[in-house]
Amino acid sequence: MAASFPDKYDSQIKKSAKRWLPAYEAVYGMEILKAQLYQESLLDPQAVSHVGAAGLGQFMPATWAEVSGQLGFSGVSVHSPEHNIEAAAYYMASRLNVWQSPRAMSDRLSLAWACYNAGCGWVIKAQKLCGNPAPYKDIIRCLPQVTGEHSKETMTYVERIWRYWMQMRMLK
Repeated sequence: MAASFPDKYDSQIKKSAKRWLPAYEAVYGMEILKAQLYQESLLDPQAVSHVGAAGLGQFMPATWAEVSGQLGFSGVSVHSPEHNIEAAAYYMASRLNVWQSPRAMSDRLSLAWACYNAGCGWVIKAQKLCGNPAPYKDIIRCLPQVTGEHSKETMTYVERIWRYWMQMRMLK
């Protein structure tokens, strides 16, 4: 069953995707960021997870303080849609920068999403454990040895973003 995707924040998502993720926005459209935000919060700016992550991009308090400070909007509420979308795109760009070695664009996205969800340290540890492969599918198979049961959450997270992205593109 296809999800219903609100368009309330589309202009800000597009603006932020073009600014921080230009190569990915050019290939995948702004839906590449929108799908991630939908997975994070169902596009609800007031969303708060059971672990305290908040806003559209589901930032933990320390990450929000760091990222909002880097972007020059310290003190702004994590629930501000405009600022949270900008921060999510910026933070995703920083996760993409971790994966510089040659690999498919889709693999870089998947690895960056895994980092956004689980933390780059865990994903890099899985890569090393698997013999330093480049493709996402080869790295992610070692994640259970690093994060145990939590690996299922990360793998499902990445799969859902791709599924939402495909659904959004089909609705265009």
